[in-house]
Amino acid sequence: MLMNYAIVIDGLVVNTVVWDGDLDTWQPPEGSVAVLLPDDLPVGTGWSYDGTTFSPPPAAPVVPPTAAEILSTNTAQRNALLTQAASAIAPLQDADDLDEATAEETALLKAWKQFRVAVNRVDLTLALPPWPQPPGPLTYAVANPTT
Repeated sequence: MLMNYAIVIDGLVVNTVVWDGDLDTWQPPEGSVAVLLPDDLPVGTGWSYDGTTFSPPPAAPVVPPTAAEILSTNTAQRNALLTQAASAIAPLQDADDLDEATAEETALLKAWKQFRVAVNRVDLTLALPPWPQPPGPLTYAVANPTT
């Protein structure tokens, strides 16, 4: 029968092993002890053992991003939003330049330009800056192809 053991040195689990025999024929490395693990406890390396109870390792501390990381992340977000705005503005601006824009297109062109201005005004040094929401997509009316 397979049994799971934690190899413990000075109260710290340094390894786990599966052994199909008993501890009379196998011994853990010198300076360590093998502790039989309960089937329902997923003990792993780094856990602690106080002689009766296993405890998981403490959670790793959350390291806040550096100012440079914040700036880099926000610059990338800004650039992505500006690319989105430029893609939306180009055909709308073409229609406006040619005096062929509908009222809906003219309104949407203005909204996208306002969005682009707002994106450029975001403080990129803030950890969680308030990003403006892009205007909704333009829905073109399709003429009835059968008429």
